[in-house]
Amino acid sequence: MSQISGRCIAYGSIVTDQASFLMYEKFKYERVALSLIRLDDRNPRIVTQAKLTDENDILEYFFEHEGLSDFLKVIATEGRNPGAERPYVVKDGKGYVVIEGNTRVAAYKLLTGQLTAPPQFEAAVPLVDQAVKDELVTVDVTIAPNRDSLMAIMARAHFGRGDKSKWGYLGSRKAVYEDWQAGKGINTLASVYGRTPGVIRDLLLEYLLYIEALKLDWTPAELEALQQPSIEFNPPVRFLQSTGHKQLVGLELDKVNMQVKFTTSDSESKLKHLVKRTVIDQSGPSATASYSEVFADYVPPKPTGNGTGGSSGGTSAQGTGGTSGSNGNVGSGGATSGTSGTGGTGGHAGGNGSNGSSGSGASIGLKANALFSYPLTRNDLTLRQVMKEAKTINTKTFPAAGSALLRSIVEVILKLIIEEKGLNKQGKLLDIEGALNLVIGQGQLPSDDVKVLQEFKKSHLSYMNLSTHATVVPNFHRLMMARDTIDAFVKRNI
Repeated sequence: MSQISGRCIAYGSIVTDQASFLMYEKFKYERVALSLIRLDDRNPRIVTQAKLTDENDILEYFFEHEGLSDFLKVIATEGRNPGAERPYVVKDGKGYVVIEGNTRVAAYKLLTGQLTAPPQFEAAVPLVDQAVKDELVTVDVTIAPNRDSLMAIMARAHFGRGDKSKWGYLGSRKAVYEDWQAGKGINTLASVYGRTPGVIRDLLLEYLLYIEALKLDWTPAELEALQQPSIEFNPPVRFLQSTGHKQLVGLELDKVNMQVKFTTSDSESKLKHLVKRTVIDQSGPSATASYSEVFADYVPPKPTGNGTGGSSGGTSAQGTGGTSGSNGNVGSGGATSGTSGTGGTGGHAGGNGSNGSSGSGASIGLKANALFSYPLTRNDLTLRQVMKEAKTINTKTFPAAGSALLRSIVEVILKLIIEEKGLNKQGKLLDIEGALNLVIGQGQLPSDDVKVLQEFKKSHLSYMNLSTHATVVPNFHRLMMARDTIDAFVKRNI
């Protein structure tokens, strides 16, 4: 039964505040036949690339990864714990599917003989008295109106990085990803999981990055290690969050279109090296290591010699790479064996590699924790000055200055677009929000730029204004989130 005490309402082991009481009014508490309950093939604890739809496969997974053998011993020895959390179920035809409590229901079914363990685990199922079986064939459950009504509660309790009481690092992200694939939008997912839209985007991109990593050319042993449900994939994600690392690796995590983009010819090779060193290698560098530490032993792929440049670098950045290589080895924007990137106006990882042997595009000159290092095509002194400072500022040491500088860069670019397109015919004084509204509404920009500006305004404008006007404490991580959102727009419009 639920217990109400003061401002808190407790359902099993899940506690919420009184403001959520209306949500629980539609929940029912009943005792139902165990045979009517099936295991959930969408269980976030199941982290596999192929969906497990057969209950025997699910049982095998629980034995291998969820400690089902130990749980069976506890129930066989101690019986069902009367104070244990009720399984949460939803109606499924004439029966139910268990959303929370799959391991418990699986144990009950094995001990009562309603399910049979896979052959290799048969010995792990204890024999129990008939009295125990009789007690287990019915179960006290909480019946939720639908799956979505449970997800925010479960997410609050189970989002984590691998603790057995949680979904795990990959499990939590896979749950969001599968709902997104099923057609739920970002705002809907934010509501369902009780997270902000920005966090939902981050969770999705982290799982998309994991999927891209799985597609790379691994040995069978390496791929098996990466597919372990308990794998900690957060080290490469944290590494890429350091300022400049995405550009040096040649990756763009597009928060507007929700895509992982490879922007240089050796991006995939570098991602493979990063994952191998920080995830697979037992003694590899930490997530906070510098780029030079992680890539000290990196061997670039051999050039093909056809000089076509990166597979997507020019396209994603609306550029075609640099001019032909100065040593004649590579054509437009292509990387040679001694360089660090490809081509032209595509981005930070441009044609002039670390030894200057490839094309004449953007150089990799972004210092740690700086904002941008893109080549300028606009001839504007103010823009030139702020972009010069953006190359050298240490935003981790000076987040207040970095926030003010990023705000200034966006304002300058918006001002230039407004002047070029004659959008402010009445000559009004425009603050940054007014400039954003004018450019979004009347600037006739490419749809990708409009989406970026809309997301920046929605998620980061308030922070940029408040931090600049000393209303909130400037924060390095908030600044980097804003910078990553606006990055593609800056790259295309300077």
